[in-house]
Amino acid sequence: MDSTYSKVKTGIPGLDSVISGGLKPGRSVTVSGPPGSGKTTFGLQFLHSGANDFDEPGIYVTLSQNIEEVKNDCKSYGWDFDNLISQDKILMIDARPFKIQDELIGKDDSLYRGEQLPFEHLTKLILSSIKRVEAKRVVIDSVTILAMQYPDKFYMRQGLQGMVQALENFGVTSLILSEYHDNDEIPLEWFVTSGIIQLRHTRIEDTMERTIQVTKMRGIKHSEQIHPIDLNSDGLQLLHPRLMP
Repeated sequence: MDSTYSKVKTGIPGLDSVISGGLKPGRSVTVSGPPGSGKTTFGLQFLHSGANDFDEPGIYVTLSQNIEEVKNDCKSYGWDFDNLISQDKILMIDARPFKIQDELIGKDDSLYRGEQLPFEHLTKLILSSIKRVEAKRVVIDSVTILAMQYPDKFYMRQGLQGMVQALENFGVTSLILSEYHDNDEIPLEWFVTSGIIQLRHTRIEDTMERTIQVTKMRGIKHSEQIHPIDLNSDGLQLLHPRLMP
């Protein structure tokens, strides 16, 4: 069953070997973890590798950092997003509900006003962007920021389901990044996406130990072990992955 379709390579060294060769195309996966666990790096590495190595254009939607900061952070890994943007291989969308200008924080909720369903405007914006660059990969960083806009959980889940469904219907493989601590209640995005990858980092004496665990990956045989990961000048990589049988 697993070999009948081509897999989407994550671009994270070692990860594909524990998920039977890669992600299922056209599915959405939640990447969850506490702040600083490497979620944004994971998402950008997935996009950079897609555009640079596999000729799969991608879209990055930021809801927290400004795009210049994001691109600057990528330079430390040797990822030149400006070049990929100029070739229409990457599109970066600033969809922050709050913008900071001249030391003042202003609400910029124009994308989120007057919606019948949450994320309706954002979803339309992403879908038109997918058409523009013929994207195959999408990263939304992070859905937790969006959740703060909507107090009603049922309403929020409807919107999230609508957005994920729309992305899957377009055939793009998407990563939905989300903040999650092990003792939090289970976030809505875990219920509506096809997979869950958890990143963790814990302080052990004077070093930070980073780990990754594939908690759910619908339709794909995968290891559920907790694997150590390293974050270095090339980005993230799994250390000693045990190969899938």
